[in-house]
Amino acid sequence: MPENNSIILNRNVTLSFQKPVKKEDFVKKIKEFASNVVSFLKNSGAYQLGHIKFISTTNGEDYLQLSILDIDQLPRVDGILRKTFEKIKLTLNVIVFGDAKEEIDCKLSEEISILETYFK
Repeated sequence: MPENNSIILNRNVTLSFQKPVKKEDFVKKIKEFASNVVSFLKNSGAYQLGHIKFISTTNGEDYLQLSILDIDQLPRVDGILRKTFEKIKLTLNVIVFGDAKEEIDCKLSEEISILETYFK
């Protein structure tokens, strides 16, 4: 195994939407987000995934957690969100082993921007 170069990235984002967003649409887009990040990690030289975690909440009482613990694993989704919402807080935590911190950080920014644009 290559030298232990752990990369830890955290993001806290609040997304506000002009129209109510359906929970199913949001879950679908978060899964796509995660899939895009995992594909990027595989292609960028990451050799092991610690985890990818998304925790989303609309008002502190409901939440949705998406978790990936293995780079070859599908995301696991737990929790309950409202059926529709206009604002959501997203906490993202990525732990990966490799050498491309800036590139991974840029990819996360790109995917957040795609998510925001999709729901406008």
